Amino acid sequence: MAGIDRRLFLGSSLGAALASTSPLVKAKTRSDNPSEQIHFALIGAGGQGRHDSGKLLQQPNVRLTAVCEINPINVEHTKQIAPNANFYTDWKEMLAKESDLQAVLVALPEHTHAEATIDSLNAGKHVFCEKPMAYSLEQSRAMLEARDRNQCVLQIGQQRRSNPLYYLAERLVRQEGLIGDIIRIDAFWDRSADWKVGVPDIDQDFSKWGFPTVNHLINWRLFREYGHGLMTENGTHQMDAASWLLGDRRPQRVCGLGVSQYRDERETYDICTAEYLFDGDVIVRFSQDFHQGFNYQWSYGELLLGSEGAIRITAEQELVHYDPSRRARKIPIEEIGDEFQIAGVTCYKDEMTKAEEDRQGGGLRTFSYFNEMRIFVDCIRNNRQPACTGEIGHNSIAYTILGAEAQYANEYREFDEMTFV
Repeated sequence: MAGIDRRLFLGSSLGAALASTSPLVKAKTRSDNPSEQIHFALIGAGGQGRHDSGKLLQQPNVRLTAVCEINPINVEHTKQIAPNANFYTDWKEMLAKESDLQAVLVALPEHTHAEATIDSLNAGKHVFCEKPMAYSLEQSRAMLEARDRNQCVLQIGQQRRSNPLYYLAERLVRQEGLIGDIIRIDAFWDRSADWKVGVPDIDQDFSKWGFPTVNHLINWRLFREYGHGLMTENGTHQMDAASWLLGDRRPQRVCGLGVSQYRDERETYDICTAEYLFDGDVIVRFSQDFHQGFNYQWSYGELLLGSEGAIRITAEQELVHYDPSRRARKIPIEEIGDEFQIAGVTCYKDEMTKAEEDRQGGGLRTFSYFNEMRIFVDCIRNNRQPACTGEIGHNSIAYTILGAEAQYANEYREFDEMTFV
């Protein structure tokens, strides 16, 4: 495969970062005083990076002071939300020059998450890294080592871990046994829209960053050199949720299939499925395609099928219980209680119910994006562990990297205890 040389290169550069003899800088401050301003940098100012930055800027006393981005179109978009930030094309230069930074938000293509995160941690910065955590399990382990060595916060951007709806589902399923023993989980993510976008007219050579053409930069998700496709991009969210709601059970093996109906240069699938056998003989299936969005009248969600009923979580916004007679009841978020803590941050009933009612604005899904940044800031100020730790991020990509390998090789992949942390 064309991506092998690139992965070897990244492995060697990560090794160099880990073996650096330069003195390590400890995390700059706990920021115990809520009025003290937190300065953060954004590495990767595409759509997801700007979205995440917007949610982080909604937190009190947070300022975006530096941005690293190589796409000039993204630079111009980002100047609209951070007109006074300093802009760079090399994050190493940015980390060396921006002495006031306390935190870094990493929202790059998948294959560079680890290198940017490790460099930031080695510079003593707290890091919020978008999912999937890394391109390989070796890279994610190296990220965990850098976090521990530098005593910094490392939070992974899997927003279900910041969504109270999933904690309510966890209580109903695991503590109250609402649907009995879970037999099977179907995680589906369908939409009638493709990743591929038109290539803008940019007269610039991006090859020194590993992108031989502008198309490779803009449509990096289509190429296996930069990512594993639908399985890691979206499956990472849902396989983590499945394991979590199963009581953190682990898969034993996985098989998968994938096809591409789009006849173009892409190397990743636009239709795929993966079937996992989890401990306790539970089958978990992930499926996604870019050609329809009709599953359960929603585009995506998780359906938990039990011996005494079922629960469906759709679009991270709605929780529905089906009793043994197939009668459906929507379970409102208010049933979680007047307040609920996630990683030390309190979610209040009024803000949760207000978010749930705002379906046009994204409901509890949008709330979870805000809440994960609220958690990140609280972790920096109070030296806490985030809701989505690096260990959760590692285990999540363990599920999906092996799932993607099974799809592309048309083979089973086996898991063992050494796969996980």
